[in-house]
Amino acid sequence: MVIVIVMVLVLARVAAAGDRPGDLVEVTSVIPDAVIDLKYATADNFTGEVLYPRSVCMLRRSVVARLAKAATLLRAQQRRLLVWDCYRPTSVQQLLWDKAPDRRYVANPKHGSRHSRGAAVDLALVDSDGEPVTLPTKFDEFSKAAHRARALVGEQGIEARRLERAMKKAGFIGIPLEWWHFDAPDSARYPLTNEPL
Repeated sequence: MVIVIVMVLVLARVAAAGDRPGDLVEVTSVIPDAVIDLKYATADNFTGEVLYPRSVCMLRRSVVARLAKAATLLRAQQRRLLVWDCYRPTSVQQLLWDKAPDRRYVANPKHGSRHSRGAAVDLALVDSDGEPVTLPTKFDEFSKAAHRARALVGEQGIEARRLERAMKKAGFIGIPLEWWHFDAPDSARYPLTNEPL
């Protein structure tokens, strides 16, 4: 019952913020307990460079509403969202492609990334105090260990499975090669965007 009440309150907050589902909104305005650790706002990423001028997680309003549902489900399990990447300007997508033109792991900017539509999120979990939990791999691990078929099994995959269940219940879709990546099912409806962070 408590979960239902919290979900209603969260959805009311999203609705009160406006009725334009395509707007880019800051995730923490709807999910204040999300831990934001945008890897591309630091040098702690596969490029070794800072690519974002600031660490702010933006997603389309309707995508944030879905993510809020997942956050509510996870709070009941003493977990919080740890967010590694959200909306990504197309200019940054080009920089990533220039560094790693491997379409298995980086979307070709000619076709666009769901991140550049504000409709994809890379994330993991922390405990209710914001402390680390065991994860299958680090972010942007370009190896088979990060593939969902491997990452979600055994003891090492407990938290990834917990995340997967919550994100699926909230309507997100995972991809085979990255256990941390989730897309909104309607991502194609949003335009590619180069709005700066």
